[in-house]
Amino acid sequence: MKYHARSVTGRARQTNHDFAGALCDGESGVFVIADGTSRVGSGQLAESFVKSVLAVWSKHFEQGLDITEYGAVEQVLVSMLADLHPVLFASQTGAVCYVVGVAAHGKLTLAYEGDCSCGVVTSAGVIEWITSPHCKANWRRDRSHFKLAQDPARHRVTRCLKVSRPPTPDFVFHPLGLRERLVFATDGFWAELTESQQSSLLESPDGSCIEVDDDITWIDVQF
Repeated sequence: MKYHARSVTGRARQTNHDFAGALCDGESGVFVIADGTSRVGSGQLAESFVKSVLAVWSKHFEQGLDITEYGAVEQVLVSMLADLHPVLFASQTGAVCYVVGVAAHGKLTLAYEGDCSCGVVTSAGVIEWITSPHCKANWRRDRSHFKLAQDPARHRVTRCLKVSRPPTPDFVFHPLGLRERLVFATDGFWAELTESQQSSLLESPDGSCIEVDDDITWIDVQF
């Protein structure tokens, strides 16, 4: 297992409100993407969230964390996010969308709130998204990312991590195939870029990036 992460600041902000991080030992990994909203402090909150999740996960893993079954990973993530909530907001403000992915033993467990997404890259270089964004444009949870990208109502997220509500992530469970390739991304990546631009960045991750208003962040994971 190997991965590549990159974040590009959009034109709408002076500072990047996205943050990404990962821990990978070659056979298993945890991948985290956070996208801060326009609320004050959200950029710093996104960074703190990612770093905190990775730090806590690392401690659990060193203690012999059970990551062999979907249910066990889900329980750990639910507990971890609940414990982190008061710690993060004890001295910070803002709100973030996030996706946390754990890949191990041929299984992928995803926990997410908001419009950060995870998808599977096909052999043709096209991304098949497996999470359904929490936003007003997708209130029925039945629209594709391609259609959502064209609807201005997608900017109104209906679920995120914030001080007034404890974490209530949705979970997605996905069996990992041989040589599977995953992408974790903020909405700047899946909605602001065309499918062709997405494929180009996956092909040349350090190449030039199209300038868009929103921050663009992604993690490309290859097994």
